[in-house]
Amino acid sequence: MIRDAHAVVWTRLSGIPVKMGELHVTESESRFVYELPFLQTGLPGLGLVLSPDIFAENTIRWLRTERFNFPPPIQSLIPPAGEHNFQRRLILNYLHTIGIQSGSEFENDWNILTFSGHGGIGHVDVFSSDDKARHWYAIPTMPQQDFLKKKSSLGFSLKNMLTWYEDETGYLLDFIGPTPSVNGAIPKLLLSIPRTGWNGQVGLPTRFGDTQSTDIILKLEKDTAYPGIVELEALGLDIHRQAGFATPRYWVTEFEGIHALAIERFDRDEQNIPVFQESLFSVLASGNRNIQNHYDASYDQLGRMFDNPRLTLIEDRKSAKKHLLKRLLLSFLTGNGDLHLENLSLQIRNGQTDFSPVYDPVPMRAYSIHNILSAMPFGHYGDYTAKQNRPRGFTQAVKAFNQSLGFDKNQLSALIDELLSITDNFAHQVNALKSLPQENRKNLIRIHDDIKHRLSML
Repeated sequence: MIRDAHAVVWTRLSGIPVKMGELHVTESESRFVYELPFLQTGLPGLGLVLSPDIFAENTIRWLRTERFNFPPPIQSLIPPAGEHNFQRRLILNYLHTIGIQSGSEFENDWNILTFSGHGGIGHVDVFSSDDKARHWYAIPTMPQQDFLKKKSSLGFSLKNMLTWYEDETGYLLDFIGPTPSVNGAIPKLLLSIPRTGWNGQVGLPTRFGDTQSTDIILKLEKDTAYPGIVELEALGLDIHRQAGFATPRYWVTEFEGIHALAIERFDRDEQNIPVFQESLFSVLASGNRNIQNHYDASYDQLGRMFDNPRLTLIEDRKSAKKHLLKRLLLSFLTGNGDLHLENLSLQIRNGQTDFSPVYDPVPMRAYSIHNILSAMPFGHYGDYTAKQNRPRGFTQAVKAFNQSLGFDKNQLSALIDELLSITDNFAHQVNALKSLPQENRKNLIRIHDDIKHRLSML
């Protein structure tokens, strides 16, 4: 057990590295306090709930739980422990190469946080000391290298690496060195490519002053578990763009039989300066200790959150709730039952808070293991009510959720008609996918047709 541990939190939100505050951890709690000079900058802090406007010079005290050893915006920098978390294995392997052995789960979390908790998604950077922070920010961006040629010199198959065995992630470290990681079971790496777009050359994520590159998330398809997932995510992004949602640039590529998706990071601006970003999981968990997992809320609860008179998350509350309703309806139609709190984020750009661009809109219901209607409850779907002796059905739940957001029947009908039109060609698009197995294509089309029929009756 690590006791009385200490780390520092920095950020590049202004374009110039600045210390945000200090983190102290004891056996029972974490404590964070903002630096006085940071408070004078007027920059957003850790998160929307744990903001300088609310806490100012007061210490943020966080009682440690099994899920959160640290305040949620800091905890989100650590890939969670799990049997198949590639990112966690990768950084633990790196720590092993520099002589830091695995310990307790908390010790591993602490080492991951202080050694790799910077340069990741969002604006929060954690270091073991101020000297480490200054040194890290001073290192220039490493030159990009030809991915294919570099890979070929390794003497191993990247496809074999994707079996996720511990002893194989070390080869990847030889290739790219230690990089920040992204949560999730699908292998994802944070890299950079030329600003003009994907051309097979990659480098480590950009550093201060690099405007010739653009940061990406490179997703590698493990075809033994999720064949065709790269094409599915690309389709999901295309459909959401057609529906009017902001989506990042992406490039579908393949090398040595591995399908991959390079997605431009939207938590950076045109100058590669971080943008404030926080998931709704972090937002809710920061203010409600009952939120311990990314599905521990209902969509109805999210709607009420945007109406909270004590905390304005998005100025245009009606627009925020319509965004939520539209995202949920489109997730039904595209077979994405994985729209949970971690897949919904808020950003602050030019002083305005709004939803981030869409990410991870994968129609996961194509895979039987993920074939659930929704990761979170909505409109009391499946619940028994006082007036009924059977569970509330899908169409009733959609109506109830729409009503809870403050929209009328005509508004719901107009939105459904819009989304039915946008997804009218969905079956053809799914059948055109080359790497998704036929059984998965049929399953996804069957799900879409069912939802399409039920929504058309509203």
